[in-house]
Amino acid sequence: MSLKISDFFSTFKTSARALSNEKRQLAITAENIANAKTTKTVDGTPYRRKQMIRKNISPSVPFSHELRTASLRMRTSSGTHIAQSNYVPESVNQSGGSLIKTEVNESDQFRDVYDPSHPDANEEGIVRYPNINVVSEMLELISSSRSYEANLSVMGATKNMAERSLQV
Repeated sequence: MSLKISDFFSTFKTSARALSNEKRQLAITAENIANAKTTKTVDGTPYRRKQMIRKNISPSVPFSHELRTASLRMRTSSGTHIAQSNYVPESVNQSGGSLIKTEVNESDQFRDVYDPSHPDANEEGIVRYPNINVVSEMLELISSSRSYEANLSVMGATKNMAERSLQV
């Protein structure tokens, strides 16, 4: 099997798209954490939690035939576990792969807290806060950060392979 220069650029392009998505996710998560206690925005309502939604879409250029027909031979330690078969990973779309489209949605959910001394409390003493769980947001921050680092590693490994192939 021979690698073409376009294979390296394709890997860079895929990793760059993933880096861009993770950078966007990091910015959204940081904004949510920063505004977890914001009860009044410019329009007079509490901050609305933002969430990035990722959707699979069909690519304009299909994956190579080798990837679309890839399968793994599963081995078992006992014949009673599962029958041996060829397993096609779910992440490989048989119609030709997938790309990720992202959009940002704002939540309509809020937390009502009784605090009559708060300047934004209503007549009943209720303050409306964004429905943001800081612990969950921190987990999202860590996950996105690790995904970002993994994609940087892929780009570095691809760059090293390209450099080594030019040395031959």
